[in-house]
Amino acid sequence: MRARAGRVAGVLVVAAVLGGCSPSSPLTDDPAPRPVTVGAGESAESQVVAEIYADVLRGTGSTVRTRLGLDEDETLALLDSGEVTLVPEYTGSLLLQLNPRSTVTDSDEVFEELNRSLPQGLSVSDQGLAEDPAVTGEAGERAAANVVPLMRTGALTTAQIKALNVVAGELTSDDLADMGEEVRGGERSPDQVAGDWLAAR
Repeated sequence: MRARAGRVAGVLVVAAVLGGCSPSSPLTDDPAPRPVTVGAGESAESQVVAEIYADVLRGTGSTVRTRLGLDEDETLALLDSGEVTLVPEYTGSLLLQLNPRSTVTDSDEVFEELNRSLPQGLSVSDQGLAEDPAVTGEAGERAAANVVPLMRTGALTTAQIKALNVVAGELTSDDLADMGEEVRGGERSPDQVAGDWLAAR
């Protein structure tokens, strides 16, 4: 019960940051939030970020469920069909999936080219501070592996996108690496470590 209370408090703190609004006062120019499905790949880090996204989106008043363990090849199709609303991705790997001939390496340039390469109907919000812990050294620089939410365009409200942007500015590479290790070690589930991270905010 104590852990659950801390988790709820963390979500509300994130929600309270949004545009100076209180958690009980959503932005007036937004429609009522629709049900959201947050997908994730097979890696522990992807699943942790998905659970964080899910919790902060619940804090904006939406009904949210998660679909974890998606195969990389099916993610875009599920987004296109509407079965999944958003997924955490890494900028470099997503860009190379969409544009294998890309040669940009700077993180900002990767982000810009990624926006130009996205299929119609898909968009990304702010790229985060956190990078893929599995990518290091020269490969890490080449991949520019910053976490970013890939979503169906128009599927989220302004308040929900702002909530995701708050996460982008708070979640660090060290945070993500530590949480991924906990999950891989069998100590905690993705939703448990995500809840603890939010409760500490």
